[in-house]
Formats: sequence, structure tokens, C-alpha cells
Amino acid sequence: MKRSLSLSGIPVSPGIAVGRAAVWLVRADSSPRRDLDSEEVPTELERLGLAVDSAIREIGEMAGQVEERLGKEYAAIFQAHALFLRDPSFLGPIEKKIRVERVNAEWAVEVVADALASRLRDLPDKDLALRASDLDDVAAILKRSLGEGEAAVDRLASLTGDACVIVADELTPSDAVRIPRDKVVAFVTERGGQTSHAAILARSFGLPAVVAIPKLLASIGDGDRLIVDGREGVIWREPSDDVLALFRERQGRDATREKCLKARSLSGLARTRDGEEVAIRANIELAREVPDVFEYGADGVGLFRSEFLYLSSGGMEFPDEATQAAIYRDVVLKLAPRPVVIRTYDLGGKKGARHLSGVEENPVLGVRGVRLSFSHPDMFRTQLRALLSVASEGDLRILVPMVAGVEDVRRVRTFIEEAREDLLGRGVNVPHNVPIGAMIEVPSAALTADLIAPEVDFLSLGTNDLTQYTLAADRANEAVSDIFRPHHPAILRLVARVQEAARAAGKPLSVCGEMAADPALFLLLLGLGIREFSMGPRSIPLLKDVARCASAVDASRMARAALSLSTPDDVAALLAREAETLLSGDPETREAVIP
Repeated sequence: MKRSLSLSGIPVSPGIAVGRAAVWLVRADSSPRRDLDSEEVPTELERLGLAVDSAIREIGEMAGQVEERLGKEYAAIFQAHALFLRDPSFLGPIEKKIRVERVNAEWAVEVVADALASRLRDLPDKDLALRASDLDDVAAILKRSLGEGEAAVDRLASLTGDACVIVADELTPSDAVRIPRDKVVAFVTERGGQTSHAAILARSFGLPAVVAIPKLLASIGDGDRLIVDGREGVIWREPSDDVLALFRERQGRDATREKCLKARSLSGLARTRDGEEVAIRANIELAREVPDVFEYGADGVGLFRSEFLYLSSGGMEFPDEATQAAIYRDVVLKLAPRPVVIRTYDLGGKKGARHLSGVEENPVLGVRGVRLSFSHPDMFRTQLRALLSVASEGDLRILVPMVAGVEDVRRVRTFIEEAREDLLGRGVNVPHNVPIGAMIEVPSAALTADLIAPEVDFLSLGTNDLTQYTLAADRANEAVSDIFRPHHPAILRLVARVQEAARAAGKPLSVCGEMAADPALFLLLLGLGIREFSMGPRSIPLLKDVARCASAVDASRMARAALSLSTPDDVAALLAREAETLLSGDPETREAVIP
């Protein structure tokens, strides 16, 4: 029997699952090369063309099934696959290789697709690098249409047992969508990331998942018993009876506690013990996630990441005005009268749209967020028209990312007025005052928040980027992960400064990002006077309970004490002690916050 072993990776879908490993080598064996006679080349090109048509039909059928099950946003993942098969930059090199080197189509597809996928994986832009799995998917479908390889659905159908954990190098979107929910309880992969399409689909299915686990395939064999912790990003191979019992107990305890917290979360706005109202809203990426807003008791949407309309299409093209308006309208109508804050495209840097921002030596400090929108005014105007055209349908608020100072806000206002005039000229009803907010995530914006606040309707603190930029530590870089600490005194002082600027201007301030979802930091922010928060839907029930267990006066005392400290370690120790004290009145909430 194998010894017990734990492995760590990136958590992408929460939950605990226990099952037997089903090692899934997704990639087929290498296609053999077959040299052709010159007279065979035209026939081989024709064969390729027929296979392309067949693959497009297969992808279309898959997109239809996904749309029926999950919605249009997820179907767009597969519609983008079809674009690869119509793209001359993909098909052209394949045809050229067949014609010039006189080789069989399967080998040409593999060589060209592998080269393109390898270039994508080498890109510093992580979102684009993750699209390599999409290209692998397209190549596999095309090779099957050429008569090579076993269909993924057949491989999945052969799974035995009712508690399988898929173990793979990487899952393609078509593989992920075909996972039989009656047999598979989780999946773990050696590659992948938070924004890979397989990860997005896993979250939509509610399957625990951990990705980017080093040496996974070398460590796990078929039939190994596994525990998958999708919240902590840890898996256990052949756990001891004691470890298994511990996780089984936690699995049951988590389910019971989550059920209770969710039930309490549905009772409306949270109030602290001394009567302060606290609004906790949801961060979502796709319109299909709107049911989560209701399920977890969110007080509206605090951040709709509109860039996922682009990223979920494979980063091939931006939706047109009508398509965007239909999606925004659907979200706003379903949530009315709750507020819906939609952020304009936050792309560039490490978030895709490389073909728009160009090759940059340091993309995180380059053309991203509102800077990218300014550099592509037609794209920006299209999105603003789509947003303004549905503003009368409910409580729509527009949030602008990567604002560096007042000049950015004023320039955005000019774009908005142009979009409004355009719509009014078409006879579209546009409210006179659609709330416009600035995302404070750049130190220059935090330091001049007192100048920005009077010129906007609300402020939103993007604590992830603010921490990254202030501490000069990439949050995705493991080498500096010990430096990226949102409870650093510098971050606390900037947050306090922004809150004071918002209070003086009489403008609401919300906080989104990792700080808002951390219970101890949530209490600190509450103590600084912040009353609006935004986070992933699953975090909301617990944080609502934290707010109800706490006193705003006590939280304020804790915040003052934290601001007087000199190091992140001192702050962390204080927050841990104070959180334990402040939440001592509710054992269930205390256990969830402090295991």
C-alpha cells in the first residue's frame, strides 16, 4: 500500500470530496507522420476541409447542449472554439504543411497546434496562457474528425464507481463539460489556473477542484484513495484512517454549518450588535451566476466583471452593443431593485487583450483597465452605450477600473456624455444620473482620494491590486508571496485615508477583494467605518454572521489599535486575538472563522 502523501496546488472550486483516482491522460498518443505522394496532396487537403466542417458541427452541437444546461455565457466558450477552425492563422499553416511537406493531415494538425499552444503557454499574460488548453481541445476534436483518437465522451463513459476523482495533466473545456456528475466528485490537474475555462465550468457545477499541482501525475495512480480540499487547495493520497475520519467529519460539519449560515443570510441586511447596517454584495463574472446572488443572500452585485464576456469567448472578440445590452439587462432586471455595479472592461496587464495592448515589457504597469479603454475609444463607447441603454431597468451603477487620478474620471465623464447623447439621438431612454464610481487600486488614486471623491458618485477599493502596487509584490508570484500581505501597515493607512476621503465627501465606499472576504480583516474594515463590502457569493453567509456577531464600537477599537502597529506580523497577531474575542458569543461562527 502506498504511504500517505499530501500535495498542494491552486484552489479553484471550494468543497471537500473523497473518492478514488481516475487518472485521465487527456492527450492522445502522438499522431504518426505519413509521407504523401504529390498526387495525394489535393485529396488530403479535401479530407482536412471535410474534417473541419465536421468538427465545427460537433462543436456547435456541444455549444447548444451547454447553452441549454448552463446558459449562453458558457456556450460562448465552445463558440470560440469554432472560430479557431475558421481562422486562417490556424488553418493556413496546417494546409501549407500538407502542401509543402506532403504529410498527412493528422500530423500537420498536431505539429501546428502544439507549436501555437506552446507559444501561448510561454506568454507572461496568464489568462492568454490558459487559452492553450482551448487550442489543445480544438486540435483533439479536429483529429477525431479525421478518424483519430477516442472520443472524450467514450473515455468518460468507461469510468467505474460512483465517487471518482479525475486526475489529469489538464482538462479541456469539452472534457470538463462532459464530466458525468453521477460518477465524478472532484477533479485535480497538474496544470491550469483560476481563470481557465475548465475551472470556470467546475465552479458552475459545484465540483471541488484543485489545479496547478506539481508532480501530480507522477504521484497519483489509478484507484488511489484521494481527499480533495477545494477551499485550501490540498489533496491527500491514501490518507490514514485518522485523516480520513477528520475530513469526513469536517465535510459533514461544513455542510451543516453552511446550511445554517445560508438560511440566516437570507434575512436581509446584516446589522452589528449595536445596530449598524452592513451591506454585503456579490462579485460575479457571468450572468449565469445571478442565482448564486439569491442563494447566498447577497444584497445585490457589488462587482460584475464585464471582461469575462470577452475572456469566456476565448479572447477572440468583444461582444457587440446589442449582445452586451441583453446580458446587462438580464442581470439588472433579475436583481432589481438590488444594486448592480458593473465594472467596465478591466483588461490588459495579465488579464488578456494582449492583441489590443501590444507586447509590453511590464504589462501590469502598462496599458490596462481604463487606459486600455481610452486607447480603444470605439470599444469603450460601445460598452458605455450598452450599459446606459439598460440603466432605466433597475439600479445600475458603472465602476471604472485602474483610475490613477481626477483626470481619468473627467475623461470618462466625457465618454459617458457622448454615449448618452448618441442614445438619446436614437430615442433611447437614459436616466439623467447614472451613478459612476472609481475603483481605487492604484496608490496615486488612494493618495488623492479626497480629490477624486467629489467628482464621482461612489468609490470602490480594489484591495488586491492596491496591495500589489503598494508593496511592489506580484500576488501571483510565489517568490514574493510572503510580502503580499493586505494587513501591512501601509495598506491599512491607505484604506483609512480613502475611507476618510469618502466620508468627508459624503460618498459611499465599498471594499472588494481578498480583504473583504477575510473575517478578521473584515472586522478591521468595519472598524474603519466601512459599511459596504463585495466578495464571492459563497463567502457571504459567513461574513454576514461575522457582522451580526460583532459590535461596531469594538471593531473601531480594534482598528485603532491595528493602525498603531509597525509590522504585518503584529497586525496579524492582533487581528487573530481580537477576532476570537469579538466572535466568542457565537460558537458556530467562531469555529468557521477560527478552526
